[in-house]
Amino acid sequence: MPVIAIATTKGGSGKTTLTAGLADFLRRQGRSVECIDTDPNRNLHDWLSDPQNGILCTSVEEEAVIDGVGAAVKRSDYVLIDVAGALQRGMLYAISTADLVLIPCKTDRKDVVEAVRTQELIESAGKMVRRKIPHAAVLTQVNRRAQVTGHTRAQLEVMGVPVLSADLPARTAYQQASWNGAPLAAPEAREDFGAIAANLAPLMEAEHG
Repeated sequence: MPVIAIATTKGGSGKTTLTAGLADFLRRQGRSVECIDTDPNRNLHDWLSDPQNGILCTSVEEEAVIDGVGAAVKRSDYVLIDVAGALQRGMLYAISTADLVLIPCKTDRKDVVEAVRTQELIESAGKMVRRKIPHAAVLTQVNRRAQVTGHTRAQLEVMGVPVLSADLPARTAYQQASWNGAPLAAPEAREDFGAIAANLAPLMEAEHG
């Protein structure tokens, strides 16, 4: 079953929002979804703790990532891993198990630099498991009308980091979701993640095709 890791070496780039939203979108499509939270702060685990969400989220220690993913793929159609950027070894473990890696990236220079570093880790993990690991950056907290958005996308492409055409705009809906527990309660949020999911399909087909 597909394993998607959401990873970046930089904190505050929107990993947890991207993971929770994608998990909720897949659940709404009738898929069974399990999330694995490797962050010691357990932000994703706490967000999805309400059983009404219908998404199982397991918090695991760094050394338990591979076993946790192995158990989850036996139970669920999709496994999503929220990867703690501070745990480089745990990040390598998570990436090495993934069929696809998404790199959340805000529209600023520091995030672009860290996206490039994350891609280097993905390439290292790929050498370790002797296969190419498909990956792409996802622009997050975006102002779609701002010039910096196009500039960030162009810089990632120049640096050789693939970028999804869909993005995750800055919305109050995502801030509210962190309080009410339902990641995609707002229709505009469902549209955002529908577009992201459509971008993922060709990457997943390339991996399994």
